[in-house]
Amino acid sequence: MYKKIEVNKSARNAILSGHPWIFSGKIDSPLQDYENGEVVYIFCEKKFLGTGFVSPKNSIAIRVISKSKVVVDENFFVQRFLQLQKYKRKTLSLNTNMYRLVFSEADFIPGLIIDVYNKYIVIQTNCAGVIKRREQIVNALLKVFKPIAIIDRTTPETYNVEHCEKYKIDENHRILYGKLQNNVQIMSENGILFYVDLLYGHKTGFYIDQRENREVVGKISAQNEVLNLCSYSGGFTLYALANGATRTVSVDISKPALKLVEDNIELNKFPKEKNVNVQADLFEFVTNENLSKYDVVIIDPPSFAKHITETEQALKAYKFLNATVLKKVKEESFIFTSSCTSVVNEMMFKEVIEKAIRDSKRDVKILKKSFLPLDHSSLLNFKETEYLKSFLLFVL
Repeated sequence: MYKKIEVNKSARNAILSGHPWIFSGKIDSPLQDYENGEVVYIFCEKKFLGTGFVSPKNSIAIRVISKSKVVVDENFFVQRFLQLQKYKRKTLSLNTNMYRLVFSEADFIPGLIIDVYNKYIVIQTNCAGVIKRREQIVNALLKVFKPIAIIDRTTPETYNVEHCEKYKIDENHRILYGKLQNNVQIMSENGILFYVDLLYGHKTGFYIDQRENREVVGKISAQNEVLNLCSYSGGFTLYALANGATRTVSVDISKPALKLVEDNIELNKFPKEKNVNVQADLFEFVTNENLSKYDVVIIDPPSFAKHITETEQALKAYKFLNATVLKKVKEESFIFTSSCTSVVNEMMFKEVIEKAIRDSKRDVKILKKSFLPLDHSSLLNFKETEYLKSFLLFVL
């Protein structure tokens, strides 16, 4: 059915241990013999190992789809989507209508991100294998979900990296199916309403990956004053208000983001006077603000590094933020701190928190350590799927 490709013993061991990437230096077959994005059957010493997408010009030359021989056609996507929809819906409350259907390699469809927003679907195709099968993916989604519209949020840079034909990014080209009368739609998460911009909002429109952490922070916010750093659309702020916070302060450098916080508060009919918006630089704010008046502080900044060469500066930024907050908060306060920087792994972030606690000279305990929510799968031997790391701290 598909061409065979031979890999060395090192690649074989990686595949058998569950790692989904094979790098070009571990491939014995001449890569120039393969088309970008085609499906291949992977062999080592003539023994079958799995099925994958090949990218001959990239350092990640093969992305493993399955350890079985599979045919990647429209029906393959239909069956995968049905399976994923069945169990992922079970992880959500009845009043939540946005979730991650497909999380790339972790859901065994490498390079594909699919988020469901009620009757709308947003996709990102991040490798040549799925870019070239976009039509099959769309057709499969239509059969399984019958959505109003399917929106493509693949970045222009992806096409360069994946050596695929570019296309102009505008509203017309982003809509793969249907019509989007308004790019801003109202979505529900555990009964809390949010305006979500499906065309231009962060990520695919919303930070779905913090859902379970927002629930935890909401519970500890009752009758407390809450500071939400890097609030964006106010996810943590709204959960705090919904759970009876006496006052919230939402800090973001973006004026449009803070306007979105106001709009979401109004949408949920929460008292406007209970929240104060502050447009400020994160680092300047924590340096100058009196943090002793808050019972709960949320540190949830955007990614501090896009490349491994920026890891050290990201670690310094996390250390400064967490140490500064720890030194300045009052006794018996909660700190929720999170990192979504993929090049900062769990161990690195844990070491940052340890150093920040040591420097603060405070008595601090960890109440909870968390990763991604249930709709964001992960693989044991593929740490790239565990990009979100969070700690809930209690300062004595």
